Amino acid sequence: MTYVGDRLRDALRTPWWDYQPLTPLARRFLVILAGVTLVLQSLFRATNVGPESVASAVVTTSITLAVALFAWRPPVGTLVLILVALTAAVTGVTDTLLAGAVPIGIVAFSCSVPLTIGYAIAWAGWLVASIIRPGSGFQPLGGIVISIVGLLSLLIGLAIRQQYERAQKLTLQLEATEREVAEQLRHERDLIADELHDIVAHEITIVALHAAVLERTEDTQTRSTSQTAIREAAVQALTDIRRVLGMVRGEENLTPDRLPSPDGLPGTIAVVTKELEQAGIEVTVDVPDDVRLPSASMVALIRVIRESGTNVLKHATGARHVRIALRVERGWVRLEFSDDSPPARTAGLPTSGYGIMRLQERFRLFGGSFRAARGPQGWVVSASLPLES
Repeated sequence: MTYVGDRLRDALRTPWWDYQPLTPLARRFLVILAGVTLVLQSLFRATNVGPESVASAVVTTSITLAVALFAWRPPVGTLVLILVALTAAVTGVTDTLLAGAVPIGIVAFSCSVPLTIGYAIAWAGWLVASIIRPGSGFQPLGGIVISIVGLLSLLIGLAIRQQYERAQKLTLQLEATEREVAEQLRHERDLIADELHDIVAHEITIVALHAAVLERTEDTQTRSTSQTAIREAAVQALTDIRRVLGMVRGEENLTPDRLPSPDGLPGTIAVVTKELEQAGIEVTVDVPDDVRLPSASMVALIRVIRESGTNVLKHATGARHVRIALRVERGWVRLEFSDDSPPARTAGLPTSGYGIMRLQERFRLFGGSFRAARGPQGWVVSASLPLES
C-alpha cells in the first residue's frame, strides 16, 4: 500500500501539461482513423432518415476531432474532450456516451494523471446526468454497459502506458550500462597504452641508444657496458610485455594505482639514475629520505621520472647533468626534473608526444599541474600535486 500510495502521490504531482508523445506510426494511424470516422459519420447522417439533433452531431464530430488532436498535442485534445463532455451533460446529449468512453484509454496513455482524472470525472458526470435527467429515456443497464466499456478503455490505456514506461526505463538503463562499459573499456585501453608506451619509450630507447654506441666505439669497457645495458633492457622489456599480455588476457587486474616499479619512488629513481649514468650523464638526486605520499601521487610522480629520463636519452643527447628534486610543503608535493642539454641536439629517435599528453591529463585530473619546457640552461619538467585530492 505504501508503494502504491507513493506512486499515486508522484503521479498527482506531475505537471498536468506533461504528456507522452505518440510514435510516428501511431500518429498516422490516429489521423487516418479520425478521417475515416468523420467520413463515415457524414455518410451516416446523409443516409439516415431518422432525426438527429444538432447538439448530438456537434458532440460526435467534436469527439472525433479531439481524438485527432492527440497526434500532436494530447493535452489539448483532452481539454476539448472535457469541454465536450460538460457541454453534452448540460445539453442532454445521451446517444454519444459510448463515443466519449472509448477515448479514455488514449487519454490515460498519453496524458498526465491530473488530466486523465479530469476527463474521467467529466465523462462520469455526463453519464450520471444522462441517467438522472427526467425524460431522457436512458436506461440504467445501458449506463452499466457503457461504464464497463469506459473502465476497460481506462485499464487498457494504463497498462499500455505502464509497459511503455517500463520499456523506456529499461532502454535508459541499457544505454547507461553501455556507456559505463564503454568507459571501462576506454579506461583499460588507456592503461594498456600507458604500459606499452613505457615499454617502447623506455626499454627500447635504451636498447637503441646503446646499440648506436656499439656501432661508434671500439672501447672494450664501453662496449661491455652497452651490451649489459642492452641485455638488461631487453629482459625488462620482455618481462613487461608478458605482464601487459597478462593484463589483456585478464590474468592481472587493471588498476591505476598499480606502481610501474616494484620498488616505488626510490627504486624508480635508482633505475633511472643508473640508466642515465650508463649514458654518461651525471645525476644529482635531492629527495627526502622519509617522504610519504599517497599511492595515486606516487604513481603519477614515478611516471614523470620515467618519462623525463626517457626523454633525456631520446632528445637531449648533449646533456651532461640531470637534477631530480622533490619537495613536500604546504600540502603539495613538487617535482622538478631538469637537464643541461643544448638546443637542437637529439638522438634522432621517433617521438609521438603521447607520454607528455598522458601526464598532462593525469595531473589535470588530480588537480595538479604539469609543465615541460626549455629553460635558459636546458629542459625543465615541473610537476606538482596536492597531497589530498
